[in-house]
Amino acid sequence: SSGINAEYGALLAPVVIPALSLGLAKLPTEQLAVGLTAAIPLLALSKLMQIKANFQNGHTGQLSFITSLMNVLGTMARLFTVVQEVEDQIILVNAATVFLLNFIIIVQFLVYWNVTPAVPAEKKSQ
Repeated sequence: SSGINAEYGALLAPVVIPALSLGLAKLPTEQLAVGLTAAIPLLALSKLMQIKANFQNGHTGQLSFITSLMNVLGTMARLFTVVQEVEDQIILVNAATVFLLNFIIIVQFLVYWNVTPAVPAEKKSQ
């Protein structure tokens, strides 16, 4: 049944995503600002949970270094563009927050580079 839902989602996405985009484009600036402001803690929370998990585990686990590096480079480019082109402080805070948290994950990769995750005892016995 989940395969059917995925198929419907794939079929609906080309229609739903542009419709949502057009709807967002027609929102007043104040409502867009509220949405962007609300997104900052959500974005930060998702990254902070990953940073905390990496710290508690003492390694980065299955996280991809290349993907994380692309994330930090992309957010660095976005931050540079926002600083140069946009005067909206909310967008600047959003871009800076995401860049900083992505950068912390890259630092964790460097700190835990040679650390390998411990194999649980039940897997060792098998």
